[in-house]
Amino acid sequence: MKDITLMPALIIYGSLAPGESNHSVMDPVKGEWRKAIIKGKLEEGGWGTSLGYNGFIAVNEEEAQNIKAYVLFSEDLSLHWDYLDEFEGDGYTRIQTQYELENGQTGIGFIYALNQNL
Repeated sequence: MKDITLMPALIIYGSLAPGESNHSVMDPVKGEWRKAIIKGKLEEGGWGTSLGYNGFIAVNEEEAQNIKAYVLFSEDLSLHWDYLDEFEGDGYTRIQTQYELENGQTGIGFIYALNQNL
């Protein structure tokens, strides 16, 4: 059986998640979705706030909260970064952070975080 945690990963915590308002944006990206927890903080900012979704920011361990998320594992992610970056816009930046899957496996994936340099 293939270890999916070795595949490129995109962590989704807001409107692009399964069942959420912009999930159809992810339709071109084929892969496997898994529930996960990430550590960080959600704050108002970016266009997602107007839809009821706060943006992720990486914070130190003392400030970090558990955030429910999904991880999309896909060999095709590299083909879609430009499309996803454009969708997210200048208010977000793609960074890497750690995730923990429901089964306890951990890994590093990309996540769209609030761009704090604006």
